[in-house]
Order: sequence, then structure tokens, then C-alpha cells
Amino acid sequence: MAHTLAGTPVREEDLIEVQVLVDAYYNEAPDVTDDNQKVSFGTSGHRGKSMDKTFTDLHVAAITQAICDGRSKFGATGPVFVGQDTHALSQPALLTVLEVLAGNGIVAAVDSEMGFVPTPSVSRAIIRYNETYDDKADGIIITPSHNPPDNGGIKYNPVNGGPADTMVTKWIETKANEYLRNYCEDVKRISVDNIEPDAQLPYDYKKLYVEELSSVINMEAIQLANPNVLVNALGGSGGAYWNAIRDYYNLNLTVINSEYDPTFSFMTYDHDGVVRMDCSSQYAMADVIKQIGEYDLAVGNDPDYDRYGVVTGDGLLQANHYMLAAASYLFTTRGWSQKGIGKTAVVTHLVDRWAEDKQIPVYEVPVGFKYFASLLFDGTIGIGGEESAGASFLKKDGTVWTTDKDGIIMALLAMEILAVTGKNPSQLYESFTETYGKPVFGRIDAACSKEAKQKLKKLQPEDITVETLDGDAIINIRTTSLYKDMPIDGLRVQTEQGWFVARPSGTEDLYKIYGESYKGEKGLVALLSAGEELVSSVIKE
Repeated sequence: MAHTLAGTPVREEDLIEVQVLVDAYYNEAPDVTDDNQKVSFGTSGHRGKSMDKTFTDLHVAAITQAICDGRSKFGATGPVFVGQDTHALSQPALLTVLEVLAGNGIVAAVDSEMGFVPTPSVSRAIIRYNETYDDKADGIIITPSHNPPDNGGIKYNPVNGGPADTMVTKWIETKANEYLRNYCEDVKRISVDNIEPDAQLPYDYKKLYVEELSSVINMEAIQLANPNVLVNALGGSGGAYWNAIRDYYNLNLTVINSEYDPTFSFMTYDHDGVVRMDCSSQYAMADVIKQIGEYDLAVGNDPDYDRYGVVTGDGLLQANHYMLAAASYLFTTRGWSQKGIGKTAVVTHLVDRWAEDKQIPVYEVPVGFKYFASLLFDGTIGIGGEESAGASFLKKDGTVWTTDKDGIIMALLAMEILAVTGKNPSQLYESFTETYGKPVFGRIDAACSKEAKQKLKKLQPEDITVETLDGDAIINIRTTSLYKDMPIDGLRVQTEQGWFVARPSGTEDLYKIYGESYKGEKGLVALLSAGEELVSSVIKE
């Protein structure tokens, strides 16, 4: 059940105090004997809070030094493209990153207008540069994604432009914690006031990204149809990009919340009463949903613009539904041949049904966009997407656009679909359910101990001895992805009428159960409950 504040405007007393957070960033030091305050550098990099001593100048300095030490091992010898979002802690973290890069004699490609740089723009810049030069570039992006305003984050993208894989992130984490152990005494850095001009490369991220959009989106079709679209910039790093897109292509866009406001005072509370800039949440997008009657379509993005939200007259479109609509439209209009669809183990099974009918290969991977990076880079898949509203796809000619999630092109694709087909993505999705069925998707969380989470992560199919789930025969049990049999760090159980995936949370003492049922809302509730009962019985201590 949603919190009583869900979908209502944020109260003044709940707004962050920016200066207090920034002061803590510089003045607080982590307890290096406390594992919770060490660097934890996963696929999404390191995230934390300055007030909790989990995201401080020392964390960012240690991580950046580790990247400097290891980037040549990861194939990078050129400049580092640096992006950052609009969280309050992203600005001081940017200075830390620039100081350490300069201290190591590494050129930082910084925005020529001193503006914010979204995740997809960094990915695009890395790919663009590496297509031309031999000294390969990589990237650092300062963002905690859609997390609350008091959070900070930093992640690393290697030379393929996408999220770093597990080997790279583990190396960075280990090395960074070595530096953190002695409070960064061995970190090389130069005060920002003493950085030489040639230590930085001014780079026009926005202009290049915006002008290249016509290579991946049918901008002419959107211009011709001229849909009336509301864009919720959500106070993120791509606000200026949307304004530039509107002006450069002369589109009928109304852009709101594009000004810098690190308190995110314009937000509405998320489902749990927390301020979270999640464009895939109906509660965080409540204001836009209320206004949809005045527009043909509405779209939004999270602070670093790697997620998307699409709103039609039916409300906020589920990412799982948009994934099918987007994939079907792209493969119908782009003329791609010998390419497949990338999806994670928790993306709707309708994608598989449609793709099988159209004889398009499906590459199912574990949860995490890093698994799509190489598949997009070499053109194996035309589109790769997650159930959590992250996706990217190839240029019209079938070559790579970005290898990280791109919320801007996913939003523009919704406009293209409407312009070309006369149907919005929700209507396009509904048309497919008439042929392939209409499943209901959902997720619940279940509390468990750290020990139980480890058991879940190590489960094997033979550990499941039951033969039915919610009265339906189990037809498949697995703990790996269909593509390359990679561990999904959990369990996937499938019946003729649905499936569930149980995975441990990376940050909390709980596990998540994703499920999809062809037996309606009640069937989904029963499926998720049966899934929780099954998993709990297997991992109980």
C-alpha cells in the first residue's frame, strides 16, 4: 500500500539543506574499520550519503585514484570524459574528480559550457572519440541516479562506453579501499585553483549529442506530425538538452522543471513517502500524469537521464510494456537484419513470444545493463532493455549509438512511434496483447537475513523439489540466464501461466520477487505469494 504522502508535493520541512550536505562531504571522514563506510563499487558504482560518512571527498578521491591506476589495464590511454548530474553532492564530487585526474596527469574532457552532462551523453562521447582516435577514452559519471536528493554517487564507463563489468568494478573497489585505509595520503591531486588549462579538454557534449540525434531517431517524422508533448526534465542533467532539442529541431515540446534545483523542491513523494526522482514511478510523475489531458504524450527522465518515463492517456506506461512496443516498432521500421533483442531475466515474456513469432533471436541476460554493452557495441542486438526503465538501441543504420542506458532517445522514440503509426506506445502494446496475451507484472519485497540472502544467491535448480506453483505445473527452474548461462544471483521459476524471479537486494536485508502472470491481478498476487513461500522455505535457516 502506498504511503499517505505518495504523489503529493514535497513539504518544505523535508527539503535537504544543501550547505550542510556539502560541509559534511568535505569535513566528515569514514570509519575505515566499518565495512558499511568503505567503498562499495558495483555496476552502478559507489553510492552513499555525506551525512552517513558513506560519500565524502575521501571516497571520491580514492575511487578516482583507483580509476587512474587501472584505466590503462582496462584499455584507456586517452582523455577521461567526465559527466555529472544535478544532485547537491555531484558538484563538490566533480571538483574532487578533476583534482585527482589533474594530479595524475590525465586530461579531463569537461563540458565547454560548464553545464551538466547526462550519462548517455558521456557514453556517446566515449564512442564518438574512440571511433576516431587511437588513444582510447573512458568516462567517469558523478550520479546516484534517481536516488533521493541527499545521495551522492560515482561510476566508471570503460572504453566501450557502457557500465564497467564485474572484474573492473571489483578491481576499482579493492584499490580504492586501499587508499581509503590511510585516508588518501597516497592519492595524487592538484588543487582545482592550480589546475593548468591544458589539463582539461573543453568538450561540447550537448551540441554534438543533439545534432547527432537524427542518426538514431526519425526527427523528420516527429517534425511533420508535430505532436504536442510535455517533457518533465525532473530537474536533471538533461534539462538543457531538452530545450536544445526543442529549438534545434523545432519540436512542439513544453519543457518543465529544467532549472537547477538541488533540493528538488518541485517533486512529489514516491510510493514510500521518500523524495525520489524516479521517472518510472507514477507517484514521482504525479504532476505530469495530472496534465496529460492537455497533451498528446508526456515523457520524463531521472537526474542522470539513463531512465525514461512515458505517459499516455492511460497513465504511466510500464517499462515492460514499452519494451515490447519499442522493440516491435524498431524491428518493423529500421530494416535491421541478423540482429536480436536484449532483455534481462525479469523483462516481460511477451518479448519472447513476439520475437519467436518474428524469428528474431532473444539474448536474455542477468539483471544489469552492463550485460548489453558489448552486444550493442558490436551490433548483435538492435535494442537492449530492463524492466526498470533503462534501455538503448542502435542508430538507424544499425551501428552503435550508446552502450549505456539512454532515456532521451527512449523518450524521443515514443514521439516517433506516435508520429509514424498514429498510435502511442500504450496503444501499440495493447494491440500485441490481442495476439500474445495480456500478462500482469509486479514485484514484492520479503525480509530475510544476510545469511539467507547468500543462500538465495547460491541456489541451484535441484534445490527446488516441488512440482507445482499456485496450482500450475512448473516447466522450468533455473539460476542462470539463457544467454551464456550467466548467474542471475537468484532463482527463476516458470509455469505455463507465469514466472517469478527471486533475487537478493544488494543494499538491504531483503530479497525481491519479480513476477508475471497470465491469470490477471489476482493471479499475480497468488503467484508472488506462492513464490515467496517457496523461496523462504528453501533459504530458511
